[in-house]
Amino acid sequence: MFIKSWGTRGTAPGQFSTPHSIVVDGKENVYVADRGNKRIQVFDTDGNPKAQYTNVGSPWALCITSGPHQYLYSSDSNSGDFDKATIYKMELDGTILGKFGAGGKQLKEFGTVHEMDCRKDNEVYVGEITTWRVQKLTLHPEKAETTRASASR
Repeated sequence: MFIKSWGTRGTAPGQFSTPHSIVVDGKENVYVADRGNKRIQVFDTDGNPKAQYTNVGSPWALCITSGPHQYLYSSDSNSGDFDKATIYKMELDGTILGKFGAGGKQLKEFGTVHEMDCRKDNEVYVGEITTWRVQKLTLHPEKAETTRASASR
């Protein structure tokens, strides 16, 4: 059963250039990786624009963690620039908490991230199309906190 559609081609809020990934958070906000416009657009379920995040490169894949405090992960695979594959961990309001990754074929490097799954806060599965593989990443933010705390003493 068809329910609703929205958006046209273009650069204005609510318009798209290569929408590439769609996820919905626990409050039913809809996040669209608008890859060609180098932004993530956020909508309510009626298609009304709520926000856009333009600080994460060219987003190819999105995922949102489950649980009471959700996080948004976004991949920036910069089509054509293999050396700049990055994954951002963000608050749902667009605040960047951290980023990791680089282009390449080794472990912990990425070859055009095309899909992600992040059902747990610090566990991300990454599907890549130029290296034809899936990587499971386990993040350890407590180690980063410990390092920062030690460095600031």
